Amino acid sequence: MRYQTVVLASAFALAAAGCSGSSSTGPKQQPTYNDVSGSYAGPMSGLSQGIAIDATLTLTVTQASGTLGGSYGLSGTLTDGISVVGISGTGTLSGSIAEGNNPSVNITARSGQCPAFSDSFSGAYDTANQRMTLTGPVSIFAADCSSVLLTYQTTFILTR
Repeated sequence: MRYQTVVLASAFALAAAGCSGSSSTGPKQQPTYNDVSGSYAGPMSGLSQGIAIDATLTLTVTQASGTLGGSYGLSGTLTDGISVVGISGTGTLSGSIAEGNNPSVNITARSGQCPAFSDSFSGAYDTANQRMTLTGPVSIFAADCSSVLLTYQTTFILTR
């Protein structure tokens, strides 16, 4: 009798062990996102239709999990080699960041002065160096917001 009890107890322990541990119906692990919130700045230069731009872009990024928000500022000059004109603009940011290390980042910048216009940027966040690299167009609008006058295709390397 004792022998049967031991065998039954061992069988029960093995069955219970098989029921414990990880299960596909258990809680899912929460995604992990790099914290990219903060202030960034970087230079910009380019040429469009014979007009050069020399500017600085600043971003203030907010983050809630994989959703990004915030604001931007762009200030600098445009020149055709003869005349120099100062430019400045501000607006809002919205976007997303992927999970994991060195994640992809997508940001849309909406103009504060001309809210019907926006530019979209894509790139990545360098986890080790805390740098954001974004590529996309920078649009210069008419003063009355009626049209885009110039578009500069650029890549920003932004540091905190």
